[in-house]
Amino acid sequence: MSVEWSEAEASVVNALQAGIPLTPYPFEEIGRQYGLSGDTVLALVRKLKADRSCRRVGAIFDARRLGYRSVLCGALAPASELDRCAAIASACPGVTHCYERGWPSELPPDSPGAPGKRIWPNLWFTLATPADTFDAEIERLQAAFGAVAIQTLPAVRRFKIDVVFDLRTRTRDEKTEPSTRRSPKPIFDDGTVFAVTDTEREIIRSMQGDMETEARFFAPIAAQAGMSETQLLDTLRNWLENGVLRRIALILRHRQVGFKANGMCAWDVAESETLLKGRELAQYPEITHCYERPRSPLFPFRLYAMIHTTSFRGTQQLFERISRETHLDNGQLLLSLHEYKKTSMVF
Repeated sequence: MSVEWSEAEASVVNALQAGIPLTPYPFEEIGRQYGLSGDTVLALVRKLKADRSCRRVGAIFDARRLGYRSVLCGALAPASELDRCAAIASACPGVTHCYERGWPSELPPDSPGAPGKRIWPNLWFTLATPADTFDAEIERLQAAFGAVAIQTLPAVRRFKIDVVFDLRTRTRDEKTEPSTRRSPKPIFDDGTVFAVTDTEREIIRSMQGDMETEARFFAPIAAQAGMSETQLLDTLRNWLENGVLRRIALILRHRQVGFKANGMCAWDVAESETLLKGRELAQYPEITHCYERPRSPLFPFRLYAMIHTTSFRGTQQLFERISRETHLDNGQLLLSLHEYKKTSMVF
């Protein structure tokens, strides 16, 4: 991300991450909000693609609404087995993220969030497959892992899935207050699977990857599906309303744009407090994901959140501040020490 970009340009990139408007000329509409032309917005997107700061521009669907089952998996692998198990997980098509997480040697071992003498899972990955094949896939992975046990931690509730890396503040030191301007969009957890037609399946396949960034953004997809642009946009609005489509957005490579240190925060709270505390955490713009998951003997925490900053120290300090302001005690921070795999879901 060029430091020479203006505040308006950085704001546009943030807006593109939050969601591309479902209109015939979305880049023009976003640019107008910040005094830029549609061509300037397109140029920014193409620049991010060219220097590999952007992974893709496309649709983000809710896997569960499309009949998939998705879980976070954790495993405590001996050092001699870590790379082998990570390679097995990363080779699985349903695994989109795979990280070694723990505590870096450069941070004091007595810092808030440090594990101390406690030993937590060090290999973490997400797995999503069609619901009817999920159990078989977990069994296959467990057999390949051997003696290294896999713990599955499904989301009980999702409070936030809002990956926006603010390019305007990534190198600033000032505190960002919890957001009170808007509540996170509702996240559908009722287990309902949305039936799609063959044509709709083709639309999903066309939009789940990197879409061409043209001024008339949706027209090629509509033509390929044999429908009008208006019909396609109506379909997408319906999906958005029903939770099938989370958003269509620019997906950044967070390390490439300066957010080099990410961490998984975990706190244990009483079951009666998870809803209140989860909603409180979701208001923090620095938190990109927030979930309630079941407590387990391997990792006895209920609330999970992901945070990103420019350094391990910055991430630890952010964890410490959020814990203090939300009155969440005895939390744990597992920092990402090695990224084995990070990609988007392919249905």
